[in-house]
Amino acid sequence: MKLKMIVAAVAATASASAFAAGSMNDQVQNGGGIVNVRTDAQYAQQMLNNQQVTGSVLNILNARQSGDLASNAIYIGGKGEIYAQYQNTSSAPNSNNNSKTEIKMPYADLAFTSTIGDWVSGFADIQVNNAASSSVILPSAYFIFGNLSKSPFYAFGGKKVVEFGKFDSVTNFMPTLTRAYFIAYGGQVGAGFTMNGLDVVATLMNGKGTAMMNSQASSAQQINDFAINASYNGKAGNLGYYAGAGYINATGFSGNPTGANNKMVGALDFNAGFNIQGLAVNGEFLVTTSGVHGMNKTAFGSNTIPGVASHPDTAGATAFAINALPTLITFGGTTAGASNCTVKAWSLDSSYTIPVAGKDMVPYVSYSQVAQNSDNNLYQLELGTRYNIVDTVWLGGSYNYMSGKSTGTKVGSFNTIMLDATVYF
Repeated sequence: MKLKMIVAAVAATASASAFAAGSMNDQVQNGGGIVNVRTDAQYAQQMLNNQQVTGSVLNILNARQSGDLASNAIYIGGKGEIYAQYQNTSSAPNSNNNSKTEIKMPYADLAFTSTIGDWVSGFADIQVNNAASSSVILPSAYFIFGNLSKSPFYAFGGKKVVEFGKFDSVTNFMPTLTRAYFIAYGGQVGAGFTMNGLDVVATLMNGKGTAMMNSQASSAQQINDFAINASYNGKAGNLGYYAGAGYINATGFSGNPTGANNKMVGALDFNAGFNIQGLAVNGEFLVTTSGVHGMNKTAFGSNTIPGVASHPDTAGATAFAINALPTLITFGGTTAGASNCTVKAWSLDSSYTIPVAGKDMVPYVSYSQVAQNSDNNLYQLELGTRYNIVDTVWLGGSYNYMSGKSTGTKVGSFNTIMLDATVYF
């Protein structure tokens, strides 16, 4: 069985539903029943925000169980984002100190959620990547079979972020290094169980370990990749908390020093966090399960310092902001035994939601790091805030600092100041 055929079918069906929805009125007669076309900006914000990238299947199932998503309806929502940026790069190899300023609208989303009867749901996300060039991509398109009011079991299939790890981030736009180097994405099928705060999900994917974001799969045309993830969410009075762990058998790292027939490198993930009275704290730690010698070109692109990460599936790269980070580290390098070293990554962040003039302001701080050894490491610190000026409009500002080493050589210091605005509808 080839998952790309499933993905193609899901994408075609979801897209057809989406375009059909665009021509409908509020209520349309459909085979003797009523199909409702609705908008819900709060739901769109939950599905499209930059702070969470995993857990979308449960978001939809929980919304259906609570009645926020009605049966036999199509929900249309979206997001637009724009930012102004100043970046100064200093002491980078083979370059002088330099700075740049730019204004960008990185992408705009139009999302469609369909609910068919009591058991079937679908989600499709159509995205305009780089509004100047107006290239249209489809980062997510998947169906879900499940009804949490009647059964704790569910299944899904399509193209989306893999349910591995958590990768929550308090930042406005820039991804943490844990997310940038370890997030998994692509064509998949999966099944899960959820009850009383516990969620366990298993996922099967195409590929042979040649890509972290592997919707392009490998030439093997086989289902060789898999992930298992478990999490628990609980509450004690005003304290909400979560803890989770996961395993994936293939990442974007290569274990083969020759670069040919990439050897799969797996990873373990551990995450936990809590929130109380507006204060939220999140932590995540990942480690590869074997030694690393370089990165798979299909996952990160062939560019090195100071190139920008690239991937044949620009839908995934753009949608989840990995394109915002340069490919700075050549893992393995020349250090003796480097190829036997695992790669570790961790992040710790905190935010505090406070009311200002009746609207939420969220100041935050985020630290993340990826490291193989003293010769190969990268760290990032970001301070920022965002303000919910109108119900579905956020204005933000941030300062980001990134630096590290690749094969023992400093990659330079990257200082980025960003002002951004995000509108959900």
